[in-house]
Order: sequence, then structure tokens, then C-alpha cells
Amino acid sequence: MIRHLLVLVFLGAPLPAFAAGGATAPTLPASKLQVAMTVYAGGITMGKADMDATIRGDAYQVASSLQTSGIVNAFWQAEIQATSSGKLTDKTFAPALYDSFNTRQTVGRKQQVSLSYEGENTPRLYANPPYSTSGFEVNPQDAKGTLDPLSALTLIASGVGARDGNPCAITLPVFDGRRRYDVAMTKVRDIDIKMDNGLYQGKAVQCDIRYRPVAGFRQRLLSNSEPFPVIRAWVARFPSSITGRDYTVPLRVWAETKYGVIAVLATALKVDGQSPKGVRSGS
Repeated sequence: MIRHLLVLVFLGAPLPAFAAGGATAPTLPASKLQVAMTVYAGGITMGKADMDATIRGDAYQVASSLQTSGIVNAFWQAEIQATSSGKLTDKTFAPALYDSFNTRQTVGRKQQVSLSYEGENTPRLYANPPYSTSGFEVNPQDAKGTLDPLSALTLIASGVGARDGNPCAITLPVFDGRRRYDVAMTKVRDIDIKMDNGLYQGKAVQCDIRYRPVAGFRQRLLSNSEPFPVIRAWVARFPSSITGRDYTVPLRVWAETKYGVIAVLATALKVDGQSPKGVRSGS
């Protein structure tokens, strides 16, 4: 379960450049979000993650990496790099291209996954080596209208999907090329927070995040595994230099498990190259 939480809590996994289908006129003003995070389990550092997203006009591009470290490397040493690009639509994203590269040093295995999107068609999957999904395939209808993991994370942070000023009123249909699941967020309360690492002090919203398997999971895994824990998050709002562009960034994400508390904490945050109000500069 630790491995799945590390990936899910971060959702996705800096390589700027618009991919096919995501390009737009360079003269349009761009807004940029950069976040660095550290992953902990039981207070022990388990890995580092970062995200670098750019929104220009009605197009977005994002790149991310997740690298394990510390004791987790004894059983799952991995580095995941991912990029995604696409268009902004009304209250959601329309991905165009998603690429993910997963290197597992402990077993000497590499996995490349690409998803390409054409209108409302089922995303076209390329996997090298190919996935073995016999007996637990994802129905093509279930994959339609979905987001790749990195676009889902960026949609949360972009604030595009927020309804009535609530950054947690969103359900994300996600397809990673192998599994289809929903990530549902709900608001718990408005709070004032002061992060232990000193990165941010100010207003935030506490949210609950629930993971709902839909398809692509082995039946014995669903039957025998313990229930997936509720994930908590502190989400804070940060305006950009683009009028109407407010980012809603998860600054602390955590879940209580039998292995202890697994948490992801933001360690650095910049909007349009600057530390926003409430964020410690120079982080």
C-alpha cells in the first residue's frame, strides 16, 4: 500500500515545451506554477517530487518528477518522470498528450506509457513493455472523457475546476493507461494554517480526498486488500499575474495507514517566478 499511496498522493509524477496539440501563440501572456514537495512515511523521508506547470491562453503544459529515497529504496527504488499538455475547457481540462517514464532500479525495469487524445474518442495507449491486463481490462467506454494522472493534479492546482470558490468541489475521472479510477474531493472546513516547515502561514481549506477504483484492478486485489484510507489535504489559494487566474495548491497531503502517517509537504512554491503572499521567500 505504501507504493500506491506515494503515487496517488502525488497523482502524477522540469521538462518544459508544448507537446503536439498543446501549442499556442507565444505572444499570449503565460502564468507559471512551480511546486517542490517531500514525501514522508512515519516521519521518515521517502522521496522528492516537483511540478512545473504553465498556462498560456487556453493551453496548458506540465512536467513532473517523483524520486524515492531513504528506506523505501530497500524495496521500491523508482524514478517517475511525466509530462502532459492539452487545452482548458469550461471547468475542466482536455488532455492532448501524456508521457510517463518509470524506472525501477531495484529490479532493473523501465516502463514507458503514452496516452494520446483525439476529441471524445478513447485515449490511444502506447506502453513499452506492453501491459498484461488479461482478465481485468478497462472497457473503452470507461476510458472516455478521462484525465491522465498529471492533468488531474494540474486541474486541482490550477483552480479551473473550482465551483463557487470551493477548490475541493471536484471529482476527477482518471485513466493512467492501465487502471481507471475516480479521485473525489470534498470540502471539510476553512482553516488558518502554519506549516511546520515554515513555508506558508495563512488561510486554507481542508479537504478530504477519496480514491474509488472503477476498472483495471485484479479482483483478488480488490477483495483482499484493506480499504484505501481517506486522504486529507490543506489547499491554499494564490493569485497569479493573469487576471482571474487563481491557483489552488495542496500544500500538505496526508493519510493515516497501518504503516503510520504518509504525507506530502510542499517545500517550495512560486507563482510566476515569485513567492506569493504568505509563502516564505527563498524556499
